[in-house]
Amino acid sequence: MTEMLLGVNNCFAVKRWASPDAWLRVIREDLDLSHCQFSLDLLPPGFDLPFALRYAEHVRTVAEQWEVTIHSTFTGLGAYGASLLMADEREDREQAERWYRGVIDLTAAMGATMTGGHIGAATVPAWQNAGERRERRRQMIDAMHRLAEYADERGLVGLTFENLAVEREYGHTIEEAQQLEEALAGTAVPWVLCLDLGHPAALTTGTGSDDPTNWLRSAWRHQPLLQLQQSPRGADLHGPFTASTNAEGIVQREPVLTALDQAEWQSPVHAFLEVIPAHEADDQVVLADLVHSVRYWRGA
Repeated sequence: MTEMLLGVNNCFAVKRWASPDAWLRVIREDLDLSHCQFSLDLLPPGFDLPFALRYAEHVRTVAEQWEVTIHSTFTGLGAYGASLLMADEREDREQAERWYRGVIDLTAAMGATMTGGHIGAATVPAWQNAGERRERRRQMIDAMHRLAEYADERGLVGLTFENLAVEREYGHTIEEAQQLEEALAGTAVPWVLCLDLGHPAALTTGTGSDDPTNWLRSAWRHQPLLQLQQSPRGADLHGPFTASTNAEGIVQREPVLTALDQAEWQSPVHAFLEVIPAHEADDQVVLADLVHSVRYWRGA
């Protein structure tokens, strides 16, 4: 039976448990977890690199005290609002690549071994023009090769790209994600899919990519990381795993674990809860929902 190593993306802590001492205590004491994926949304706007590196060192120290492993860092909602490596303007793409290099530096300072997430999104005009669309993909892939070289220099073991739910975000279907893997074969460190199992809920129904278990049964060059969030069909809510959300959500524990076994994934599978609560949600309800989510997956 494939074993899952359960952790949590600390995006839940934004504007609630902002300091490393606070969110690490929640992860260790309230959730009883020992692995964390760090969301860049916990950093102040602007990404001042000297400040970010000092913050990373503090996280590393406090994480060691709480005996929590910072597995990876991950782009959050702030970065998701940008086109990044698929931006129309060359200067914008170059700035995004410099930003990613800073994120790699931060990741190394934090003691994590992987980073990534949202890589790029084409604009509507670029996507509607076949030539521009191909050029944006090529530019993104070239930049990803260079970033892998830099990640190798900084001691990381891999980078990760996320399957997203918008057509202009290359890699949003199984076929596109596999094509991206092949285009990145042989990079200095591997680019690994971070498979968000909730994103297929927002894809066009009736396609093979709209079922999260199809992603799990597909062939991958590198075994993906998993992100666990609950969403009903037609939405991307990043909800918790509670009785009410599970009644309508497409991410179900038993089918997921069965698919992992059938596809013979190697243990342990790194899986991170990525629950993004509404900012106006009651704080104690948020915490209770996270506890329920941990229990749901541990119940397997």
